[in-house]
Amino acid sequence: IEQRGPEELVVCYEVETGREFWSHSDQTRFESVQGGIGPRSTPTVHEGKVFTQGATGILNCLDAATGTRLWSRNTLEDAGSPNLDWGQSGSPLIVDDLVIVTPGNNNTASRTNKSSVIAYRRDTGDKVWAAEGRHGSYSSPQLATLHGKQQVLIFDGQGVIALLPTTGQRLWSFDWINTPEINAAQPLLVDDQSVLIGSGYGLGSA
Repeated sequence: IEQRGPEELVVCYEVETGREFWSHSDQTRFESVQGGIGPRSTPTVHEGKVFTQGATGILNCLDAATGTRLWSRNTLEDAGSPNLDWGQSGSPLIVDDLVIVTPGNNNTASRTNKSSVIAYRRDTGDKVWAAEGRHGSYSSPQLATLHGKQQVLIFDGQGVIALLPTTGQRLWSFDWINTPEINAAQPLLVDDQSVLIGSGYGLGSA
């Protein structure tokens, strides 16, 4: 996923030669002084499809063989939220028949909106559930099994939350807030009962 002028593209290249197989473009461009230009997430490839979230919140489901767009959603519009200062950075997470993304609820004046995490149907893009009115950040949603229970870990601007993948119900949370509310590293699973988190801005790890 890359930027070419006013177009944000998902591009498939041949490994041996660098020849371009196909590309899909959206007429959008993210740019900030510190964050730079263009998208900053990694595509998720699953069962012949490519799922991407661009820096301005466009979530695409593409056919992996041709690049044909199967469906698309604007995650920030669906969340009713402005963008993060340095753009959407999280990669889509596939859990069974769901695609889970974390646009965040980034309006500091009001956080009553409950759409900072959104799950869509993998085959159609229809919204299944939305949860947690919390400030977003720059890590990706992560699937984990802790104490024998499958859950999605979200390391957002306010700390870690664990959600039930099927409904978005909160299972547990742990506050971890630095001054700019920026958590960008993935949580590290130590074992089936422990998670290590860490962030900058003088806060450290837990």
